[in-house]
Amino acid sequence: MRNVVVDTNVLVRALLRPDGSDWRVFSLAIDGKITLWYSHRLLTELARVFTYPRLKKYDIANETAATFIEMIIASGNAIAPRLTTLCRDPDDNEIIGIALAVAGGDPVYLVSADKDILTLRGNVHGVTILTPQEFLKLS
Repeated sequence: MRNVVVDTNVLVRALLRPDGSDWRVFSLAIDGKITLWYSHRLLTELARVFTYPRLKKYDIANETAATFIEMIIASGNAIAPRLTTLCRDPDDNEIIGIALAVAGGDPVYLVSADKDILTLRGNVHGVTILTPQEFLKLS
């Protein structure tokens, strides 16, 4: 089974657009077709993002956000990220650190739509960085 780390931006869009490619990536974890990895800090960040003013127009209820995070926990595995400074945006090093912590044996995929992370596209220390659409083509 593929080891996958899904960036916060993809998870947010998965909740906002359940008919899009972001949701299809997340649904692979729900269906047990991929092994999803996350950190506790990523979940905290996700909960914070759901409260951003620019997301108010989507009317995400607190219960909906909490249920979504519970789905991540139920579908995935928590791991402590490795410290890294690979990304030019220091805030993005957390997600890269999660992927690096998982890397070591089987391939690891980091699925993101973040421009700073995508500049590292390709294979970085055993982690393949892809957009959601690119990852779905592998499945």
